[in-house]
Amino acid sequence: MDFDSDRYDRQKRVKGWNQDKIRKSKVLVIGAGALGNEVIKMLVQLGVEKITVVDFDFVIPANLNRCVLFTQNQADIKTLKVDAVVEAVKNLNSDCTVEGLNKKVEELSEVFFKNFDFVFGCLDNLSARLHVNANCYGFVPFSDGGTDGFNGRVQFVFKNACLECTVSKNDFTNALRRYSCSGEKKEFDEAKIPALPTTTSIIAGIQVQSFIKYALTGEINDEIIFYDGMLNKTSMFKVEKSNKCNVHQFG
Repeated sequence: MDFDSDRYDRQKRVKGWNQDKIRKSKVLVIGAGALGNEVIKMLVQLGVEKITVVDFDFVIPANLNRCVLFTQNQADIKTLKVDAVVEAVKNLNSDCTVEGLNKKVEELSEVFFKNFDFVFGCLDNLSARLHVNANCYGFVPFSDGGTDGFNGRVQFVFKNACLECTVSKNDFTNALRRYSCSGEKKEFDEAKIPALPTTTSIIAGIQVQSFIKYALTGEINDEIIFYDGMLNKTSMFKVEKSNKCNVHQFG
């Protein structure tokens, strides 16, 4: 057998790998900006066959320094991000199909989220993150990521402490709000947040690794991961459930 003819041969050599579990996972990506681009790219490389991506925005030139699935022409004509992603995936891997939904996050219901095995949050504002958090909690594992220049964070949510638990503590409120995957800071003003393709790739990689771990083992990390690119240091912070959290105050 010519092993080099199998697109997935090298990952199949990883101990404990199950390509069927990866392939059959139904994955939702909320946000088709910088993190969304990287997450989708990696999922397609892994061979996830059905991916749904939600975004309501257009491609612009400022996206191009960190959005590998977009082109200059798409930015020039303001192509919908979801349409650009669908087109790119066709060229990357014919095994995979992407359904693009041109919607705002707040339009998505709890029933919609329950159709998936794993959800990626690649968003740029707090209210959208909390909407996904509330609708996924206890039903679908959710990996939320964000970046700010050389820095980034990832939080995994399933039945552990959730995003709202951290937001309820003053020490974390501003930090959660300021992280963005698109470079925009909408909670406070229109100032732009620094954005690097290197940090985006690292944070998206951590998010996708969490998906792989869950798909293969059913386990998920419950710490918040903070990445500092200037110090080349990653730290993890354990968050306890808040008894004042509206998302799971009864369970």
